[in-house]
Amino acid sequence: MKTNNDGSGGVIAAVPDDSKVTQQTDTSTEHIIDGDGSDSPADADTDRDSFNLKDVYNPHNLTIDELEMFLYEWEPSATSVHEYFEWSVIEKIRSGQFAKEQAEQEIEEVEDEETESNTSLWGRMKKKIKGGDTKVEQKKERLAYLNLASNSAHVIEFYAPWCPHCQHFKNDYIDMAFEVLRRSTSTPVQFHAVSCDVYYDICDAYDIDGYPTMLGWKLGADVSKLGIDLMDEGPMNADKIGELLALDLANEEVSLSRNKFNTTEEQLAHEAEMNKLAQKAVEQKRSWHEQYPHNHNDKYHDAALSLAFAIKSQLFQTTRDRTIENKRRRALMDFLNLLDWATPQSWGLRTGIVTDLQWRIESNVLNDRSDLESIIEADMKLHRSGGSEQLWGFIDSHQQTSFASALFRGRSQKVLAKDDNRWTKSCTHSQPAKGFTCGLWNLFHISTIGSSKQESELYGFQRGYDVSSHHVAETIRNFVAYFFSCDVCRDNYLKMYDTCGHDHCNRLSSEISINRDKSDRSHMELSLWLWEVHNSVNSRLMKEAALRQNREVTQDEILASMFPTKAMCSDCYLDENMSKWDDVKVFQFLERWYWPEDEDATVPMKSSTRKAMGRHGSETATSLLLPSIRTCLLVSAALVFAVLIKRRERRKKFVDSRYMRKKQGYF
Repeated sequence: MKTNNDGSGGVIAAVPDDSKVTQQTDTSTEHIIDGDGSDSPADADTDRDSFNLKDVYNPHNLTIDELEMFLYEWEPSATSVHEYFEWSVIEKIRSGQFAKEQAEQEIEEVEDEETESNTSLWGRMKKKIKGGDTKVEQKKERLAYLNLASNSAHVIEFYAPWCPHCQHFKNDYIDMAFEVLRRSTSTPVQFHAVSCDVYYDICDAYDIDGYPTMLGWKLGADVSKLGIDLMDEGPMNADKIGELLALDLANEEVSLSRNKFNTTEEQLAHEAEMNKLAQKAVEQKRSWHEQYPHNHNDKYHDAALSLAFAIKSQLFQTTRDRTIENKRRRALMDFLNLLDWATPQSWGLRTGIVTDLQWRIESNVLNDRSDLESIIEADMKLHRSGGSEQLWGFIDSHQQTSFASALFRGRSQKVLAKDDNRWTKSCTHSQPAKGFTCGLWNLFHISTIGSSKQESELYGFQRGYDVSSHHVAETIRNFVAYFFSCDVCRDNYLKMYDTCGHDHCNRLSSEISINRDKSDRSHMELSLWLWEVHNSVNSRLMKEAALRQNREVTQDEILASMFPTKAMCSDCYLDENMSKWDDVKVFQFLERWYWPEDEDATVPMKSSTRKAMGRHGSETATSLLLPSIRTCLLVSAALVFAVLIKRRERRKKFVDSRYMRKKQGYF
């Protein structure tokens, strides 16, 4: 693979050169060390990671952290797609130089904007008339652009490895590339993939603001200029790519030949294979719900990480429309306000980053992405400096790690610091580049459960917030609109919500009911509505996965996609066929699943549910006493402090009175 650099020092995309790939790979790995100082990337500790290096295709011998930045690098079937890859950038990431350059670049952009805003209108017009450097031209000189061969047409997918639709779209993109390459008769064409998590400057240069984005360039076109937006032209397929890029593709009859059988034996063998695929999907989905550890600390860590990631990646998206910027900031402020009153009081994120961001956004002192990253990194370092055995963003609940269990776990603060930036296995399910969407769902569920609590409503009402269930749903909707950059996921959710999906227009009230009657169940509606939405998404994704295998989804797969499963909450189902739900039981389950018990212990938890909530989340008598002991100590300390302050004030008053009497000659 050839690597070219321009004079400005920016990163330029590599041009594939098959004759040199093996040689570069062999020589590059000799001098590269892992981020923690080990001699070989393959020797990194994989016990804590979401998947094993030995089980994945890894041609460049990258570390697990580095593999998770790509989608096609570790995919052996992606021979038709060239993953953009450059060793110099990987080395910069390992040394920390890459992050430093990103921060400097963002600061420079802010300074350019300030300079332009301070320039007079006549000065800007005169500069433009004379053909001087405009802001866009300066940006092109400073940022890196793809430097690809001019004797070929090009198709490039810009993606983020955490984006669910990018993950689902990967196989479709590989298949489209195979088909176009197979049917191309004369015009050469190359397919590429660029990870925007790694090559942020390249994606910024092409104004990529959503994932995935596909751009195309005809034969001989200048790839330093914006190409054709292929995904803006309707459903994408090989014929559409050929039409937009003027490719000469041979006509090919599309038929389901694999579903046409010459003998009964062939048909039975095919049906058996399809049944195996369906059963595998059922077992995998059930294992995600029932076998992976699910404790409250993991859920809140994943939620905190997804919140931080969504804000970092979307708040400062470049846009020419200031109204969009203002709406984006307003949507974030509303969501932070929701977290301020509808999340557990013991959650450190609520009193830390959420409060800090509220003040910064309200005061308009949040300038760029580097500010956000420094706030989050500082909070993570503060958490780690206390020697905690829990991941950043954990909930201060009964699931505290005891001293004895910490000895057996034996994870160092250095390892934990890396895990602070990772989603847990309860969200990733041991699959690379997953976790973001799961953590975001956790955050939404936590917020809806919290908003149903009467004490939370009272607190939010006193703070001046709109605490109605309709406003909470609207707040979540707007956050998805501006901070969920997966285009398909976002569009599906907005389409559902804006068409009163699951009857939320009638179910969710705009009124506030502070004084509830015991028979009133209106406070459950928001949590149940979001749960129904989540289950419908699970069902749709299961159907789409079956279609990608050219088969119909089975009823067992649909039932396996439903949450909770019957093994997790048998009382939640009203019939043996699992077709009807007991709403009250479901709501109580959601409370136990997403809300820490020491915040509200009114609902007992079944032993079967405890088992599902995590192998390492078991409770002991000691762990149950910890919150009470901690509370007693805090109250005692507060009382002692108040007494001391009172005595000090009385002593000061006494001394002052003696001084005044002495001064007036009383003694």
